Amino acid sequence: MELKPFATSRWYAFVEENTRLAMLWLAGVTLFMAFRVFFLFYFYDHLSSPLTLDTFATTLKAGFAFDSAAAGVCLAIPFIFNCFLQPIRKSHWVASVRHYSAQIYLSLSVLLCVVSVTYIAEYGSQFNYFMFEGLHDDQAAILKTVAMQYKPWGSVITLCVLLYFSFNICNWINRHQLHVLSNLFTDCKVKRTVLVIIMVVLTICAVRGSFESRPAMRKWSAVTPDPFANNLVINPLRSFIYAIRDYNELQSHGANSKNPYLANDQSISEPLINLKHTTTGVLTTQPSRIFLIIMESYDSWPLQEKYFGLGLTTQLQKLAEKGLYFPDALPAASSTMNSLSSILSGIPYAGVNMSKIGPQKPASPMSLFEQLEQQGYRSQFFYGGLLSWQNIGTYAKSQGVDRLYSAADMGGKGSAGVWGIDDQQLFELVANKAKENTFNVVMTTSYHGPFNLNLKQYGYPLESIDDYPSALRELNSELLSPYTLGHLWYADHMLGEFVDKMESQYPDALFVITGDHYSRRYIHDQPNLYELTHVPIVFYGQAIQQLKAEPQLASHMDIAPTILNLVAKPNSAFYSVGKSLLSPTTDRTIYGFQTARKGQQLWRGDFSGIYEYHLINEKQRYDVRYNKQSTPFAKIDNATFNAYNQYMGIAWHLLLKGEQ
Repeated sequence: MELKPFATSRWYAFVEENTRLAMLWLAGVTLFMAFRVFFLFYFYDHLSSPLTLDTFATTLKAGFAFDSAAAGVCLAIPFIFNCFLQPIRKSHWVASVRHYSAQIYLSLSVLLCVVSVTYIAEYGSQFNYFMFEGLHDDQAAILKTVAMQYKPWGSVITLCVLLYFSFNICNWINRHQLHVLSNLFTDCKVKRTVLVIIMVVLTICAVRGSFESRPAMRKWSAVTPDPFANNLVINPLRSFIYAIRDYNELQSHGANSKNPYLANDQSISEPLINLKHTTTGVLTTQPSRIFLIIMESYDSWPLQEKYFGLGLTTQLQKLAEKGLYFPDALPAASSTMNSLSSILSGIPYAGVNMSKIGPQKPASPMSLFEQLEQQGYRSQFFYGGLLSWQNIGTYAKSQGVDRLYSAADMGGKGSAGVWGIDDQQLFELVANKAKENTFNVVMTTSYHGPFNLNLKQYGYPLESIDDYPSALRELNSELLSPYTLGHLWYADHMLGEFVDKMESQYPDALFVITGDHYSRRYIHDQPNLYELTHVPIVFYGQAIQQLKAEPQLASHMDIAPTILNLVAKPNSAFYSVGKSLLSPTTDRTIYGFQTARKGQQLWRGDFSGIYEYHLINEKQRYDVRYNKQSTPFAKIDNATFNAYNQYMGIAWHLLLKGEQ
């Protein structure tokens, strides 16, 4: 049988192979685009305003560039193989590389897209550096929490179905006869050259994600006024790669590593020179016991007056009314260990996990344990979980703590049985070990999923959403279940019982209460940025009730200097990044990791790229109808941006290079 002229043509095989690559590229782009559309509608409550046609179209258009780049980069290897192996008649090698590359690419893309659904539901964004903090966490506890709290069986089934279709698409593209390409066959070298140039140019543009001078880059992704829509512009695969890059940049160790926050080869010398302070000695007699209680996921939103009707935080509200209460406080980080490390060491979290690095270095000169030891206090640390979690026991020891206690000292398990003992058990342990002249740090665990406490035995009053205040029930919003909220109520209830008991036994005790980070759980699905970022700070005790403090912005880093100014002898020297909240400062700007607040202006996010903005309105504290009023976006000013980088640059330097 006579063969057609293109049947054995190497040039035709080259064109055919590139056509199959183009089909795979289209499949990858379609997959990401479909998930982006799904995210926009499924997570519509994360949008700052109703989804408009303009926002929808702009998001998809910008997203297409990133989808093209992701697919193009992943298929670049088979394209290169096609260019070099096809001329030497290695078509079977080229086909194999293309087929298996496509299967790996589509499988990874499907996996990340499906996992991204749960990640967005929990953290409100696509993948970021924070996902790798789980490497330092208790993986078994995380898996149990995911299984018990999220019940991801639907996601597993979806993953299997999509993987099945992906493999079938790869097989179909691999076997499909491309008869239409016979029309492109030509012996004319000029025409062949033109077609090859077009294919190469299209491939390069696909890899770049753009026909323009600038490729698809993260800094060009904020194309709409809505930060959540902007976050979806970058697909899960590309956001995963950015997360790896950001994490590696922040974790760079060693004496010669570059400070990621300082540009133009800036350096820091004598980082402590401006961090030295002297105490005022506010209390005439030292408290016999100091309790610093860091509550798991205890954030500020339940303490706003508009939510008082739920009765979730009545105990802390009572203490706040009698003591010093700072509702406008930013946590050091958005995770337990990073916030806790910052509070204990006095070094702000700058994106590097301190629990692994801290024990390898001398105690921080700003360690709260060591600075209070100079004032005559022995230090004790109590954790509701196990001391092996995130190296927490070794880290606390490296910062100078004298005694460590954990769930193991109370039998090892509570009702949850995943993260440790219940708060009631933990506070009982603290009460039994709180000796005279001790500084006691308590880290609770109960307001953490999976939520499975028997709340009825404690008298929890809310049984259904019908028990919520009418103003909340009238919201056009999906409300958080009373059972989940009950664990916040339980944590607050146990806190109140403990403070009452300790105060009756030790009337001169000092209590400091804060949350480790915001909870990522809200009564309704439209929290504003204040509710997504702030934690309370409360100072309480009989001596405290005589003091007054002006309302002011605060952060976790202000806890240590305030305690020292309360209990230390006058004119004692100490080091701190923060400031005493007993000395109000006007026009102050405060920082947390990737968060800044200046007056009523609040920014959160990667300040060099995508970030959110919110103008805080006092009415939002009292009326749910004002909860998420949209405000015009305001770009972070250069002074605040530079001050944030300087703040984080010093923190990074202190952690990795110390005082040198």
